Amino acid sequence: MLKTSVSLPLEYAILWKFNQKRIIKSTIRILRIHLRQGKIRRGVTRRYNHESGEFIIITTQFTEAEYDALHFVAASIRVSVSWLIYTLIKLWRKEIRRNQPTKFITNYDLNLCIWNPNAGVCTESLLFWPKVQSNLHSTSRRQLPILC
Repeated sequence: MLKTSVSLPLEYAILWKFNQKRIIKSTIRILRIHLRQGKIRRGVTRRYNHESGEFIIITTQFTEAEYDALHFVAASIRVSVSWLIYTLIKLWRKEIRRNQPTKFITNYDLNLCIWNPNAGVCTESLLFWPKVQSNLHSTSRRQLPILC
Protein backbone atom coordinates (compact mmCIF):
# COMPACT_ATOMS: atom_id res chain seq x y z
CA MET A 1 0.00 0.00 0.00
CA LEU A 2 1.15 3.52 -0.81
CA LYS A 3 0.47 6.22 1.75
CA THR A 4 -0.28 9.74 0.53
CA SER A 5 -2.59 12.63 1.32
CA VAL A 6 -5.54 14.27 -0.40
CA SER A 7 -7.25 17.59 0.19
CA LEU A 8 -11.04 17.38 0.45
CA PRO A 9 -13.95 19.49 1.67
CA LEU A 10 -14.61 18.56 5.30
CA GLU A 11 -17.90 16.73 4.56
CA TYR A 12 -16.25 14.65 1.83
CA ALA A 13 -13.17 13.96 3.93
CA ILE A 14 -15.38 12.42 6.61
CA LEU A 15 -17.15 10.25 4.03
CA TRP A 16 -13.79 9.19 2.60
CA LYS A 17 -12.31 8.40 6.00
CA PHE A 18 -15.14 6.08 7.02
CA ASN A 19 -16.07 4.61 3.62
CA GLN A 20 -12.86 4.51 1.57
CA LYS A 21 -12.94 0.76 0.95
CA ARG A 22 -16.52 1.00 -0.34
CA ILE A 23 -15.93 4.21 -2.29
CA ILE A 24 -12.76 2.96 -3.99
CA LYS A 25 -14.81 0.20 -5.64
CA SER A 26 -16.25 2.92 -7.91
CA THR A 27 -12.82 4.04 -9.13
CA ILE A 28 -13.00 2.26 -12.48
CA ARG A 29 -16.40 3.81 -13.17
CA ILE A 30 -15.22 7.37 -12.42
CA LEU A 31 -12.03 6.94 -14.45
CA ARG A 32 -14.06 5.74 -17.46
CA ILE A 33 -16.41 8.72 -17.05
CA HIS A 34 -13.48 11.16 -17.01
CA LEU A 35 -11.89 9.50 -20.04
CA ARG A 36 -15.19 9.64 -21.92
CA GLN A 37 -16.02 13.26 -20.99
CA GLY A 38 -12.63 14.85 -20.63
CA LYS A 39 -10.03 15.63 -23.20
CA ILE A 40 -6.31 15.45 -22.74
CA ARG A 41 -5.39 18.93 -21.65
CA ARG A 42 -2.05 20.61 -22.34
CA GLY A 43 -0.91 24.21 -22.00
CA VAL A 44 -3.22 24.73 -19.02
CA THR A 45 -2.72 24.70 -15.29
CA ARG A 46 -3.93 21.90 -13.08
CA ARG A 47 -7.54 22.12 -11.82
CA TYR A 48 -8.09 21.76 -8.07
CA ASN A 49 -11.18 21.63 -5.86
CA HIS A 50 -12.93 24.98 -5.75
CA GLU A 51 -15.76 24.12 -3.39
CA SER A 52 -16.55 26.71 -0.76
CA GLY A 53 -16.04 25.85 2.86
CA GLU A 54 -13.37 24.24 4.94
CA PHE A 55 -10.89 21.79 3.40
CA ILE A 56 -8.73 19.35 5.27
CA ILE A 57 -5.79 17.23 4.27
CA ILE A 58 -6.37 13.57 5.01
CA THR A 59 -3.81 10.77 4.91
CA THR A 60 -4.94 7.82 2.85
CA GLN A 61 -3.62 4.64 1.28
CA PHE A 62 -3.92 3.20 -2.21
CA THR A 63 -2.70 0.04 -3.84
CA GLU A 64 -0.01 0.62 -6.47
CA ALA A 65 -2.55 -0.10 -9.22
CA GLU A 66 -5.08 2.41 -7.83
CA TYR A 67 -2.40 5.06 -7.33
CA ASP A 68 -0.94 4.63 -10.83
CA ALA A 69 -4.36 4.70 -12.53
CA LEU A 70 -5.47 7.81 -10.60
CA HIS A 71 -2.23 9.67 -11.34
CA PHE A 72 -2.28 8.70 -15.02
CA VAL A 73 -5.78 10.10 -15.55
CA ALA A 74 -5.17 13.15 -13.34
CA ALA A 75 -1.97 14.07 -15.19
CA SER A 76 -3.58 13.51 -18.60
CA ILE A 77 -6.55 15.79 -17.98
CA ARG A 78 -4.56 18.22 -15.78
CA VAL A 79 -6.48 17.83 -12.54
CA SER A 80 -5.33 16.94 -9.05
CA VAL A 81 -5.80 13.47 -7.63
CA SER A 82 -7.72 15.17 -4.81
CA TRP A 83 -10.19 16.49 -7.41
CA LEU A 84 -10.57 12.97 -8.86
CA ILE A 85 -11.24 11.58 -5.37
CA TYR A 86 -13.76 14.37 -4.79
CA THR A 87 -15.63 13.43 -8.00
CA LEU A 88 -15.40 9.76 -6.99
CA ILE A 89 -17.07 10.50 -3.64
CA LYS A 90 -19.77 12.56 -5.40
CA LEU A 91 -20.50 9.58 -7.67
CA TRP A 92 -20.53 7.17 -4.70
CA ARG A 93 -23.04 9.36 -2.83
CA LYS A 94 -25.64 8.56 -5.52
CA GLU A 95 -27.14 5.35 -4.19
CA ILE A 96 -28.16 4.09 -7.63
CA ARG A 97 -24.52 4.35 -8.79
CA ARG A 98 -23.16 2.90 -5.56
CA ASN A 99 -25.08 -0.34 -5.97
CA GLN A 100 -24.06 -1.02 -9.57
CA PRO A 101 -21.52 -3.83 -9.90
CA THR A 102 -18.20 -3.06 -11.54
CA LYS A 103 -18.22 -4.45 -15.08
CA PHE A 104 -14.57 -3.77 -15.95
CA ILE A 105 -11.05 -4.37 -14.75
CA THR A 106 -8.06 -2.17 -15.56
CA ASN A 107 -4.50 -2.64 -16.62
CA TYR A 108 -2.09 0.28 -16.22
CA ASP A 109 1.19 0.00 -18.08
CA LEU A 110 4.31 2.16 -18.25
CA ASN A 111 6.63 1.61 -21.20
CA LEU A 112 10.00 3.23 -20.61
CA CYS A 113 11.62 3.90 -23.97
CA ILE A 114 14.50 6.29 -23.19
CA TRP A 115 15.44 7.81 -19.85
CA ASN A 116 18.82 9.50 -19.63
CA PRO A 117 20.25 13.03 -19.26
CA ASN A 118 19.56 13.75 -22.95
CA ALA A 119 16.00 12.46 -23.30
CA GLY A 120 12.99 11.20 -21.44
CA VAL A 121 10.57 9.11 -23.49
CA CYS A 122 7.91 6.91 -21.96
CA THR A 123 4.35 5.95 -22.71
CA GLU A 124 1.57 5.18 -20.28
CA SER A 125 -1.64 3.34 -20.97
CA LEU A 126 -4.74 2.42 -19.03
CA LEU A 127 -6.87 -0.28 -20.59
CA PHE A 128 -10.34 -1.30 -19.45
CA TRP A 129 -11.35 -4.91 -20.01
CA PRO A 130 -14.86 -6.26 -19.55
CA LYS A 131 -15.10 -8.63 -16.63
CA VAL A 132 -15.74 -12.15 -17.80
CA GLN A 133 -18.86 -13.39 -16.09
CA SER A 134 -18.46 -17.01 -15.11
CA ASN A 135 -21.47 -19.23 -15.29
CA LEU A 136 -20.75 -22.78 -14.19
CA HIS A 137 -23.72 -24.10 -16.16
CA SER A 138 -22.85 -22.40 -19.44
CA THR A 139 -20.61 -23.89 -22.10
CA SER A 140 -20.25 -20.74 -24.18
CA ARG A 141 -17.19 -18.52 -23.86
CA ARG A 142 -17.13 -14.77 -24.15
CA GLN A 143 -14.39 -13.33 -26.36
CA LEU A 144 -12.42 -10.24 -25.38
CA PRO A 145 -11.82 -7.56 -28.01
CA ILE A 146 -8.58 -7.68 -29.96
CA LEU A 147 -6.49 -4.51 -29.69
CA CYS A 148 -4.09 -3.54 -32.44
